[in-house]
Amino acid sequence: MTLPGLACAALIRRFLLKEEPGAWSLALGYGYLVGMLVAASLLRLLAPLGLTVSFWLALLCFLPALAFAIREMLPAKRRLLGLRPAWPLSISRLIGWKPALSILLLAWLAARATILASEVWLQPLFPWDAWTTWAARARVWCELGQLVPFVSANDWLTSSGSGAYTIAAWSYPKTVSLIALWSALAYGGWNDTAANLPWLGCYVALGLGFYGQARRWGADVAPSLVFLWMLLSIPLLNVHVALAGYADIWLSAVFGLSAIALVHWAANGDPRQAVLAAILAAFLPFIKHEGAVWVSLLACAAIVASVRPRWILMAIAGLAGGLGLVLSTGGLALTIPLLGSLELRPDHLRLFALAELDLGFHNSWPATVDNLFIYGNWNLLLYLLVPAIPWGLARLARTGDSPWLRAELALVLSSLAALFVLFFLTDAHRWAERSTSVSRLVLHFTPVYVFYLFSLFCLPRAQIPGPSAAVPDRA
Repeated sequence: MTLPGLACAALIRRFLLKEEPGAWSLALGYGYLVGMLVAASLLRLLAPLGLTVSFWLALLCFLPALAFAIREMLPAKRRLLGLRPAWPLSISRLIGWKPALSILLLAWLAARATILASEVWLQPLFPWDAWTTWAARARVWCELGQLVPFVSANDWLTSSGSGAYTIAAWSYPKTVSLIALWSALAYGGWNDTAANLPWLGCYVALGLGFYGQARRWGADVAPSLVFLWMLLSIPLLNVHVALAGYADIWLSAVFGLSAIALVHWAANGDPRQAVLAAILAAFLPFIKHEGAVWVSLLACAAIVASVRPRWILMAIAGLAGGLGLVLSTGGLALTIPLLGSLELRPDHLRLFALAELDLGFHNSWPATVDNLFIYGNWNLLLYLLVPAIPWGLARLARTGDSPWLRAELALVLSSLAALFVLFFLTDAHRWAERSTSVSRLVLHFTPVYVFYLFSLFCLPRAQIPGPSAAVPDRA
């Protein structure tokens, strides 16, 4: 079941990473996500070819990649096995507050992962979205052995026995359902535990990728583990593992690790990080509809990191002026080939096939404050984020040209602006008032927020090794 992740991790380790701190952790985290997404894509390709959905048939595509990566890495067996630990095993190195803190945090993280694993193992399929959408499609496909279409209720009623099925969210992207299907096919048939195991893997992969990038940033083991603990201890993230079945944790992990790789690229221009960011970003629209919008946030952050600050301010002023002019003249409506209709009026927004929303201000502050600051979803994360934003802006004003900080602030501020528009200026305000989606959408950006806090405390090393450099490979 995890072979796609191992194959992609080996390829990432071989071609994109050299002898760097946290290289294997980074490769395993990113590799698992890419592997599962590629596996889901392979299952999707079987349907147009007229082939039966088969675990072994799709698995054959990974075997050459894994064999090639292992063959290439055998001469570097010592690096492949990662035999050098973070600390030499001597009593003197194990005495001190940093090793003690690191051991304590590792024990906590291991205990938490064990508890979540027991929940995934023992808990039958439970959450509402899994029942109605993601796992519903996966089970139908697993039982029938083919990717039968899901259509709207009206089309289903008039299909006259065409083999189509219907659910309320029939138009949602298929990737998350295909991930559950892949795991069930590996088991040999439908099983709730088998279908839910990738959610535990996603949680672990997010942690490995975050830790690897923190070490790559230049931080020591102890501070990297502190911020990793801050991320993996978030209650809502834990809930999305224990009650496996929602798509939001996948969007959070993929968007978060893509954004962190983008920040690394902005810090030192490392093309390998740009490749990792682009690979994960390409899958975002196929996880949830929101992912297509979140890709634009990554693109904006990349632009902000690449151009001079005065051009950024001029672009913001130009966009604000252009938006005001469009709205004051009654709006606009465009039809773009392959994308569809774009319509913007003072009272209505249509964003291609992604969303159609009524515009108007709604006072969602009480519900939003409850969800983000009162309910026990976030520990102290958002309390720390509020003062960290002006702190980051002040640091940017002092340091002047800091592309990585510009990229991070662009990601943080644009994500908050997108959430404000959604929950305060559209009819999606009901999601906040009913506490149904506001926290789930904030979850998508949680890894970005934690890494932003991390980077304010742990500045990047002055010169991060490029593709040709080599430094000791540590934990």
